[in-house]
Amino acid sequence: MNDITGRAAPGPAAPPRNKRVLKTAGTVLGLAAGVVLGRVAMNAVLGDGDGAAADAGRYRLAAPDTFQGLTLQDSGPRVEAVKSGQGPAKPGTTNVAVVYADPSGSAHLVISGAYGRFGDQDPGAALTRTLQDMGKVTGITTQEAGTPAGGAMRCGTLDVGSGAGTLPLCMWADHSTLVTVTVPIENQPVAMDALASQARALRGAMEVPAAS
Repeated sequence: MNDITGRAAPGPAAPPRNKRVLKTAGTVLGLAAGVVLGRVAMNAVLGDGDGAAADAGRYRLAAPDTFQGLTLQDSGPRVEAVKSGQGPAKPGTTNVAVVYADPSGSAHLVISGAYGRFGDQDPGAALTRTLQDMGKVTGITTQEAGTPAGGAMRCGTLDVGSGAGTLPLCMWADHSTLVTVTVPIENQPVAMDALASQARALRGAMEVPAAS
């Protein structure tokens, strides 16, 4: 009665869905930012005196310790997934990958981007082209970019694929910074206008004079 000959050995347990989603979401977000860093013409880093816009490199990114009741996380699995998706920083740029989480440690905002001296004279057109070229972003809208550095903001919804869901995202760009802001898949749904509002507020808190 105890003979188990011929029975298939149990296969390895599937990883918990939340870990699969976390890895997929973080990696896709990093790749989305990487597309911006890799394709947008403004990604060409400029030297001094080479025709750069007057405000090129005027700002850098400095994530505050807290934002709208959330706490900064600059390490951990989700941050590492975004960094992996970003790949190495382009020469002359500094990559940024951080998360803002609630008191329980649950992530609410994921930020991926870079700062340097960028030369594209029309950041908005560059962002729109990049999102369109990705092929899986729908509902692309133009949003008020906020302050301090002018530039442009575009928002849309990225299809992650493989049944993992979608990522609402907002991207801002100017002659100093390129940034993607989104929310974890497990936190959805989120209204795009609400995400755009948070992205503008975050930009105001995060984009500081380069000399500071």
